[in-house]
Formats: sequence, structure tokens, C-alpha cells
Amino acid sequence: MTMEGRTVLLTGVTGYVGSELARQLLEARAHLRCPVRCRLNSPRLSSLKRAFDTLPGTITFVDADIRSEDAIAQVAAGCEYVFHVASPFLITAEDPSRDIVAPAVEGTASVLRGAARHKGNPLKRVVVTSSVCAIHDCNAKQEPRAGSGRPYTEEDWNEVSTVEAEPYWVSKVEAERIAWRLADELGLELVTVLPNFVMGPVVAPEAANGISVSFFRGFVEAHGGADPRPPPSGSWVFTDVRDVAAAHVLAALTPAAAGRRYIVSQPRSMSAKSVTDVLKASAPQLTHLPDGEPGTEEEKIDGSRVVRELGLQYTPLDRTLIDMAESLIRLGLAVPAVATATPVASQS
Repeated sequence: MTMEGRTVLLTGVTGYVGSELARQLLEARAHLRCPVRCRLNSPRLSSLKRAFDTLPGTITFVDADIRSEDAIAQVAAGCEYVFHVASPFLITAEDPSRDIVAPAVEGTASVLRGAARHKGNPLKRVVVTSSVCAIHDCNAKQEPRAGSGRPYTEEDWNEVSTVEAEPYWVSKVEAERIAWRLADELGLELVTVLPNFVMGPVVAPEAANGISVSFFRGFVEAHGGADPRPPPSGSWVFTDVRDVAAAHVLAALTPAAAGRRYIVSQPRSMSAKSVTDVLKASAPQLTHLPDGEPGTEEEKIDGSRVVRELGLQYTPLDRTLIDMAESLIRLGLAVPAVATATPVASQS
């Protein structure tokens, strides 16, 4: 079974993950309907249209608010699959409950309710993008259910984050919980995909305004010399944006995936030193990058279910980082420092 010729609804097409999912669906010759809130003639959509112009599928942008059940029901008419990717990716806000948690929950609820009006006619399944933030809290203070020292799995739920301290984490927990509750109430087939910190190449500049890109720009633009700017410090667990998108497609098409959660994540954390080692060795523009700080690297999360049950093949992490750096430089989203470590003395 493939996506060729199938009509699907995709929210969040202007975002980092959503734009990559759109690219893969269009490559597979699907017909996309994408609700958006920006003007249909906006530069943001024009950029995406150019990026998708040569792909064999079709895409239609629709002026619609995903928090409107009626609007979603109208766009979803005739769709076999619904991919709900859109969600606020904000870590802080003036009013976290209003600006981060409520939009995530309300958007998820309206998408499921609107889609349910077409259940079985012809809607087959809804795939919702959740996050490992729904599995564990920001600093993984909560132990996994399997016990101390074990990696987190799909059986775990984040039960310790608070709106005051970690509103984004709470938004992912609450949005996924309401998705499962409504799927049960409405009789919908649901699958959730839970990516970790997403890295990898960017489809178009206007789809690159999120935290992942701004974070990685810190590596590409780090430099030494008279005015040093070090790369980010710490350790992180990454996943490739292309793997996240591919997991969504597999989750939609695999019959046995209904009712399942799927983590999409590399198992081990990666330190800033390891990131800069990869970039310096493989990206010619970044050979003069200063070394990142060493850090703890350990296995934190089990992303093997998506491999066993859906057949996803993870992209090697080195490839993820190199491709992301090259795409940011190519699209003008990051400018690597020129290799001038020592200032030239002025002549008098």
C-alpha cells in the first residue's frame, strides 16, 4: 500500500516537520490539502510552493483555522488520512496556559472532531505528532516505568512537568491525552508519533523559523578569534526530520499500527564535542569550528518499536548533522565564520 493518488489533510505544513512530511507525501504522488492561517499569497507559502513545484503530487492551501471543528470538517471531506502536525513550539510565553497549552489541546481536539465527521467515508486513520516531551520531563528527572537505569519507552508518560516550569512539555502531554480520549469516544483509528529533538535538512527558508534551526545555527556560526562565539554546550538526543516524516507515513499505512504510540529517536545522547567533531570532519565550510564541550553520552530512550513494527530505517546521525548544516548554509539561514583566528595588525 502506498500514498499514490490518496487525498490527505496535513496541518502544520509551514513548519519544520510538516514541510518535510509534505515533501515526502508529494514525492509519493499524494494529493495534499493543507489548512493555513497565513494569507494564501504570502511569501511564506510562495516559498513552499517553489520548493514543491517539481514534485509529482498536488498540494492545495486552504485558509482555515485548525481550532475550528467546522473548518477542519470542510477541508477533511474526501480525505483518507489526516496528519495533525501543527502545534505551538514555544518554551516560554507571557501566559503559558493561554499561549502554549490551550492552542495545542484545542487544535488537536478540533482536528479529531472535524475529521470524525468523515469516519470511514472515506477517512481511514488520523496520525498525530506528539513528542518525547509526553514521555518524560525536561531533564528526565522522572524515572521510566521499567526502572532506574532503563531507557524510556512508549509505555511511559510524563507525569511531573508543570505549566509554570515546563509549559511546552505539558502541552504535548495534554494534547496527546485528549487525542487518545477523543479517538476512543469518536471511534477513530489513531496513531501518535513521538519525535525527540528534531534535526536535519530544511525544505525551505520560511519553514525554518523554529527552535531546532535556531539551536543548530549556533553550531554553524560559532567561531573563535578576537570575538569568540562558542557553540552550544550540553548533550542532546536527536532524531532526523526525514525519519520523523517517514514514520508518519508508515504509521498511516501500516494496518497493525492503529492504537499505537511510536517514539522516533536515536537512542543515545550526543555531546557538543561530538557534534563539532562530526561537522569539522565532514563539512568543508566548518573545518575551523571551535570544539564543543565534552559531555555525558548515554542511552536514554528506546526508539526501536518503530523499526520492529513499521520498518523505519534510521538515518545515521552524522548524515543528519552534516545535511542540516549544508542546508542552512545553502539557504542562507546560517553563515559560517571566516577562518581568521588572528586579527591582522593595521599598517601605519
